[in-house]
Amino acid sequence: MMNSQHIQLQQKIIHYRSEVAKYKQLLQLVETELKREQLRNQYVQKKLEQLDEYEQTIEQLKQQLLFYEVALEEEKRRKKEIKQDVVRAYAYFTYAVMMPEQKEEDATIIGDFVIENSGNTPLNDPIICLRLRPPDHAQLSGKFSFRQTQEEGGWTFAVEHWREKMKEGEYWLKPIAETTLLPNEQLRFPSFELRIIQTVVVEAFVYFRQLKQGVSSSNYIVVNK
Repeated sequence: MMNSQHIQLQQKIIHYRSEVAKYKQLLQLVETELKREQLRNQYVQKKLEQLDEYEQTIEQLKQQLLFYEVALEEEKRRKKEIKQDVVRAYAYFTYAVMMPEQKEEDATIIGDFVIENSGNTPLNDPIICLRLRPPDHAQLSGKFSFRQTQEEGGWTFAVEHWREKMKEGEYWLKPIAETTLLPNEQLRFPSFELRIIQTVVVEAFVYFRQLKQGVSSSNYIVVNK
């Protein structure tokens, strides 16, 4: 009886040892799988971090590409503008009005007519037209000559029938010296004087070889008397 129990106990010990060994092995497998899973998770996390870095790099590259595309378009536009000749002029009056002390006396205007090359190409052979309306309400005088003599800064009549034009109130003038107006340069018909007899309007126009259609002054003179 005792031997039988002893044998049974030994068998149970062997069985449980076997079970313990089996579960140890299973535990090792689970631990190994867990470590593998941890490593896999770390690997995936690293890959996700790398993916974020790649996405950031791609976004930076996109921004750089967009910047260079815009820069290239601007450069093309700038070169196109440089290649195109812009023929343009700007003209205006600067003047002062001196009113008489007595109403029956004539008023006087002293001023300059200023012409500016506002384009990017030279302008040649300027001609100006000062027009008085009505023609007999004012008298114009200034630095212009009836003879085309060489006088520095001087102006002369630009048309043959200038007397008839003056009677119509138009003064067509050009510089005595051959003149080229470079971009951003100014030319002045300086220190003209208008004696105002009655209410008058004074307009002005400028013409160049390259601007035969002419450019009107941005302002005009009006004196009510």
